Amino acid sequence: MRLTLELLQQAPQSLNPAKQRQILLRGFKIPAIENLGGTNDAYECIDLSDNDLIKVGNFPPLKRLHVLMLMNNRISRIAEDAFHPLPNLCAITLTGNKLEKLVDLEPLTQLKTLQRLSLLENPVTKVKHYRPYMINKCSKTLRILDFSRIKDKERKAATLLFAGERGKRLLEEIAPPRAVGKEPAAAASEAVKTGPSPEVIERIKKAIAEAETIEEVTRLERALKSGVLPDDLKAEASAAAASDEASKKEDAAAMAAAEPKAAPPVPPAAAAATKEEATSA
Repeated sequence: MRLTLELLQQAPQSLNPAKQRQILLRGFKIPAIENLGGTNDAYECIDLSDNDLIKVGNFPPLKRLHVLMLMNNRISRIAEDAFHPLPNLCAITLTGNKLEKLVDLEPLTQLKTLQRLSLLENPVTKVKHYRPYMINKCSKTLRILDFSRIKDKERKAATLLFAGERGKRLLEEIAPPRAVGKEPAAAASEAVKTGPSPEVIERIKKAIAEAETIEEVTRLERALKSGVLPDDLKAEASAAAASDEASKKEDAAAMAAAEPKAAPPVPPAAAAATKEEATSA
């Protein structure tokens, strides 16, 4: 469902425990951030959790916004200028997304007002030196990272870790700059992944109709939802394709055998002799 002006008008609004006015846009399967100018900058908190967002960006100027909740989406990218229109943003929750590289977090490190940040359940939290990197790169205003308060000794340790030439080399190792031209390629790759083909959907539906157990039906329904053909059906598809190919070759061979063979060419000498016999006769 697109984030339309109609949805903004119908979405629930309330005061959160911090007594901030918030708009709840959870669970609408929203694929992209758009039309938030329709909020008229009336909210301190916007909750976009449990949707299908892939990229963070495209915000209008929202000076009143303090808290942005983006939990449990599919976010793998953050636009470089994503937070420029949000000058007073102080808390971001990105728990349960798909951010993988430290360089992907660069826009977060540029936020001068950021106080609380959560990246739990993102692959990037498994990257070596993730926490000291964020403590070192983010503004000194950042007080809580992944629901854990940043201690003074952590700040000092992070500063020492990335100090001097050794620290510079370590930064280049764990957070290399993004290669130019990589992002368009990724976008093209995402454009290709528009969903399962009709053949795949039809094959899974047929398998569901022929299933004999509840477990098998459940497994196939999950496959239909994800659009990924199960391994056993892949094997059947490969076998069917091989069988079709063999049949085509057999048909081609049969057609070639059925075609009349052309008579061999008559040598010039024999042709001349035949002509002389016909003339004398």
